[in-house]
Amino acid sequence: MLSEVAALLDAWVTDQNVELRREGLPTYQPCQIKVLGQTALLEAGLALQLVATKDVDVRANYEHAVEAEFHRLLRARGRELDPVGHEAWMPKETTYAPLYAGRFVTLLLADADAVLVSKALKAPAKNRSLLTEYLAKGASPRFLQLSKRYGIDLEQFV
Repeated sequence: MLSEVAALLDAWVTDQNVELRREGLPTYQPCQIKVLGQTALLEAGLALQLVATKDVDVRANYEHAVEAEFHRLLRARGRELDPVGHEAWMPKETTYAPLYAGRFVTLLLADADAVLVSKALKAPAKNRSLLTEYLAKGASPRFLQLSKRYGIDLEQFV
């Protein structure tokens, strides 16, 4: 769903820039949207029982008009751009995989290990069942390493 939204946003920015150039106005710059949290896990297709969420947490360097259009496109699909999603804590080791790369819009997904570490550290009670399931299925060595680095007591999830 997000790659479709990113493609539509990219087309919108392209059209807007043509119009802005025609009027002799500054154009919108290319932007990068990093998807965090539960939405990143859903989009990655993680084999866990994930609770569907309407909120989309992102960190992005887009201009206000581009953000407003992104919000509108998400809303049209029953999703909401979280106004404080950019405040979500993520480990400094987080990597981002490209989901969409267009002319003006690049959409990236935070890696699952980093998202799960964030959930374990910042909201363990809320994410208990998700983390319990993940650990029961066999956590990745990277998740275990990051958990140790950030002092997460994994015993609370077993």
